[in-house]
Amino acid sequence: MRVSRMLRFAIPVLLMVVVGCKDSNTTTAPGALANVTINAPGTVASGQSFTIDLAATAVGVNNVQNGQVTVTLPAPLTVNSVDASSGTSATFSNGSGATVSWTVGVLDANTQSTLHVNVSGALPSGSAAQTLTLQAMLTATGIGAGDATAQTSVQLMP
Repeated sequence: MRVSRMLRFAIPVLLMVVVGCKDSNTTTAPGALANVTINAPGTVASGQSFTIDLAATAVGVNNVQNGQVTVTLPAPLTVNSVDASSGTSATFSNGSGATVSWTVGVLDANTQSTLHVNVSGALPSGSAAQTLTLQAMLTATGIGAGDATAQTSVQLMP
């Protein structure tokens, strides 16, 4: 009876670990699983704004502590605004490309926080289309730099 009860709880946890680890954007840490995703349109017109959607998810049995997501956008992209989930905050800086710092803090087990980033980019007149790679990295207690990353590409059209 005792073994059956332990298996009833151990098997779902083991399945979450196996299923959660099939995605290259998923990381494992002691007692916690977390991932970050980034989504953007495949093609955007020069001078038009668009939205990048990010999600930080805790999929383990423990909370993710001190979560921080850094989003890197190459030039000529600039951030116009950010809209973070309740309980989280985000700031951005523009320069040669743009950086968004999203403070997630604590992600309870099996929860998700989201961030919407409004972005625009303009190509010089006569320029060819550019493929730009957008990157996001989640760090937290027990989750080091490079352990939970995501990227996507956007084609900026003249």
